[in-house]
Amino acid sequence: MLKISALLAASLFATAASAQALPDRPITRAEVVAAAKAQFQKIDANHDGIVTREEFEAYRQKQAAAGGDDNPFTHVGSHWFDHADPDGTGRVTLDQAEQHPLKLFDMADMNHDGVISPTEARMAMAFRSFGK
Repeated sequence: MLKISALLAASLFATAASAQALPDRPITRAEVVAAAKAQFQKIDANHDGIVTREEFEAYRQKQAAAGGDDNPFTHVGSHWFDHADPDGTGRVTLDQAEQHPLKLFDMADMNHDGVISPTEARMAMAFRSFGK
């Protein structure tokens, strides 16, 4: 069971190019919530509390034009919208935007203490490399 959880947890770090891209310190659940909220606010161009696919695509283009972003807390991957809008409504709320990163966080937090330790992060990255 622990091995399966670690393998699934590895996807939390799918946006990181390498283990060096991750902070070498504990990562708290609150930090992930704050990062998801800040990210959502940047994508929500008209600040109406809803991200549309058009806003998402515009943000991705802006991010690419700026040279990309490899930080796992601020990078917006190409599948962000699909993960945040699994029902295909074309609208993503802040609550929906937080669900996927928190699910991944919870999988990486193998001892369920609300913190991903550097050891848990390295383990997630190691299991991620098995999928390549």
